[in-house]
Amino acid sequence: MLIQFLPTSRDNPPVTGDISAPEAVAVTLRRACYDCHSNETRWFWYSRVAPVSWLIARDVASGRRELNFSAWNNYFPQTRRRKLQWMERSIAAGKMPPASYLMTHPAARLNALDRTALTNWIESELETTANQKDSCSPLSQH
Repeated sequence: MLIQFLPTSRDNPPVTGDISAPEAVAVTLRRACYDCHSNETRWFWYSRVAPVSWLIARDVASGRRELNFSAWNNYFPQTRRRKLQWMERSIAAGKMPPASYLMTHPAARLNALDRTALTNWIESELETTANQKDSCSPLSQH
Protein backbone atom coordinates (compact mmCIF):
# COMPACT_ATOMS: atom_id res chain seq x y z
CA MET A 1 0.00 0.00 0.00
CA LEU A 2 2.88 2.38 0.72
CA ILE A 3 4.10 2.14 -2.88
CA GLN A 4 1.17 4.37 -3.89
CA PHE A 5 3.00 7.29 -2.29
CA LEU A 6 6.12 6.97 -4.44
CA PRO A 7 5.89 9.74 -7.04
CA THR A 8 5.81 9.08 -10.76
CA SER A 9 6.11 11.75 -13.43
CA ARG A 10 2.99 12.06 -15.59
CA ASP A 11 3.59 15.33 -17.34
CA ASN A 12 2.74 16.61 -20.78
CA PRO A 13 5.32 19.20 -21.85
CA PRO A 14 4.24 21.86 -24.33
CA VAL A 15 3.81 20.93 -27.98
CA THR A 16 6.61 22.74 -29.80
CA GLY A 17 6.12 21.58 -33.39
CA ASP A 18 3.45 19.04 -34.22
CA ILE A 19 3.68 16.84 -37.29
CA SER A 20 1.75 17.87 -40.40
CA ALA A 21 -0.15 15.07 -42.11
CA PRO A 22 -3.37 14.56 -44.07
CA GLU A 23 -6.44 14.40 -41.83
CA ALA A 24 -6.93 10.62 -42.09
CA VAL A 25 -3.27 9.98 -41.23
CA ALA A 26 -3.32 12.51 -38.39
CA VAL A 27 -6.40 10.86 -36.88
CA THR A 28 -4.72 7.44 -37.04
CA LEU A 29 -1.51 8.76 -35.50
CA ARG A 30 -3.44 10.39 -32.65
CA ARG A 31 -5.49 7.23 -32.04
CA ALA A 32 -2.67 4.71 -32.22
CA CYS A 33 0.58 6.57 -31.45
CA TYR A 34 0.19 9.82 -29.54
CA ASP A 35 -0.20 8.38 -26.03
CA CYS A 36 3.44 7.26 -26.10
CA HIS A 37 4.93 9.33 -28.93
CA SER A 38 3.78 12.87 -28.16
CA ASN A 39 3.39 15.41 -25.38
CA GLU A 40 -0.38 14.84 -25.54
CA THR A 41 -0.49 11.61 -23.55
CA ARG A 42 -3.87 10.69 -22.12
CA TRP A 43 -3.09 9.64 -18.54
CA PHE A 44 -5.82 7.12 -17.72
CA TRP A 45 -6.82 6.33 -14.14
CA TYR A 46 -4.60 3.25 -13.98
CA SER A 47 -1.55 5.40 -14.74
CA ARG A 48 -1.91 6.63 -11.15
CA VAL A 49 -1.80 3.19 -9.52
CA ALA A 50 1.62 1.79 -8.58
CA PRO A 51 3.36 -0.28 -9.81
CA VAL A 52 1.50 0.03 -13.15
CA SER A 53 2.10 3.80 -13.05
CA TRP A 54 5.87 3.22 -13.08
CA LEU A 55 5.67 1.00 -16.16
CA ILE A 56 3.45 3.43 -18.04
CA ALA A 57 5.63 6.44 -17.17
CA ARG A 58 8.72 4.50 -18.30
CA ASP A 59 7.06 3.48 -21.59
CA VAL A 60 5.89 7.03 -22.33
CA ALA A 61 9.33 8.51 -21.57
CA SER A 62 10.96 5.87 -23.78
CA GLY A 63 8.43 6.42 -26.58
CA ARG A 64 8.95 10.17 -26.52
CA ARG A 65 12.72 9.75 -26.66
CA GLU A 66 12.43 7.46 -29.70
CA LEU A 67 9.87 9.57 -31.58
CA ASN A 68 7.93 12.61 -30.40
CA PHE A 69 5.33 13.99 -32.81
CA SER A 70 4.95 17.07 -30.56
CA ALA A 71 8.54 18.05 -31.35
CA TRP A 72 8.54 16.93 -35.00
CA ASN A 73 9.42 20.35 -36.43
CA ASN A 74 12.38 20.58 -34.07
CA TYR A 75 14.08 17.55 -35.64
CA PHE A 76 16.71 18.05 -38.30
CA PRO A 77 15.52 16.87 -41.75
CA GLN A 78 17.81 13.84 -41.68
CA THR A 79 16.50 12.92 -38.22
CA ARG A 80 12.89 13.16 -39.46
CA ARG A 81 13.85 10.90 -42.34
CA ARG A 82 15.33 8.27 -40.01
CA LYS A 83 12.24 8.44 -37.80
CA LEU A 84 9.95 7.98 -40.81
CA GLN A 85 12.00 4.95 -41.85
CA TRP A 86 11.73 3.56 -38.31
CA MET A 87 7.96 4.11 -38.39
CA GLU A 88 7.68 2.30 -41.72
CA ARG A 89 9.68 -0.69 -40.46
CA SER A 90 7.73 -0.84 -37.19
CA ILE A 91 4.37 -0.73 -38.96
CA ALA A 92 5.41 -3.36 -41.51
CA ALA A 93 6.67 -5.66 -38.75
CA GLY A 94 3.49 -5.18 -36.71
CA LYS A 95 5.48 -3.89 -33.73
CA MET A 96 3.53 -0.69 -33.30
CA PRO A 97 1.41 -0.17 -31.40
CA PRO A 98 2.84 -2.78 -29.03
CA ALA A 99 0.65 -5.66 -27.84
CA SER A 100 0.91 -4.50 -24.22
CA TYR A 101 -0.72 -1.18 -25.20
CA LEU A 102 -3.37 -2.83 -27.35
CA MET A 103 -4.55 -4.96 -24.41
CA THR A 104 -6.00 -1.85 -22.74
CA HIS A 105 -6.49 0.27 -25.89
CA PRO A 106 -7.99 -2.00 -28.57
CA ALA A 107 -9.11 1.01 -30.63
CA ALA A 108 -5.43 1.76 -31.27
CA ARG A 109 -5.04 -1.41 -33.35
CA LEU A 110 -4.04 -0.65 -36.94
CA ASN A 111 -6.16 -2.34 -39.56
CA ALA A 112 -5.03 -2.93 -43.13
CA LEU A 113 -6.41 0.42 -44.33
CA ASP A 114 -4.61 2.25 -41.51
CA ARG A 115 -1.32 0.53 -42.31
CA THR A 116 -1.68 1.26 -46.01
CA ALA A 117 -2.53 4.94 -45.43
CA LEU A 118 0.36 5.37 -43.00
CA THR A 119 2.81 3.57 -45.27
CA ASN A 120 1.74 5.59 -48.31
CA TRP A 121 2.08 8.83 -46.36
CA ILE A 122 5.51 7.80 -45.02
CA GLU A 123 6.67 6.90 -48.55
CA SER A 124 5.46 10.29 -49.79
CA GLU A 125 7.25 12.10 -46.96
CA LEU A 126 10.45 10.14 -47.59
CA GLU A 127 10.29 11.03 -51.28
CA THR A 128 9.71 14.70 -50.45
CA THR A 129 12.61 14.81 -48.01
CA ALA A 130 14.87 13.03 -50.52
CA ASN A 131 13.98 15.64 -53.16
CA GLN A 132 14.63 18.45 -50.70
CA LYS A 133 17.96 16.91 -49.80
CA ASP A 134 18.89 16.53 -53.48
CA SER A 135 17.95 20.11 -54.30
CA CYS A 136 20.22 21.34 -51.49
CA SER A 137 23.14 19.22 -52.59
CA PRO A 138 26.09 21.05 -54.16
CA LEU A 139 26.08 18.40 -56.91
CA SER A 140 22.54 19.34 -57.96
CA GLN A 141 23.63 22.89 -58.72
CA HIS A 142 25.87 21.90 -61.65
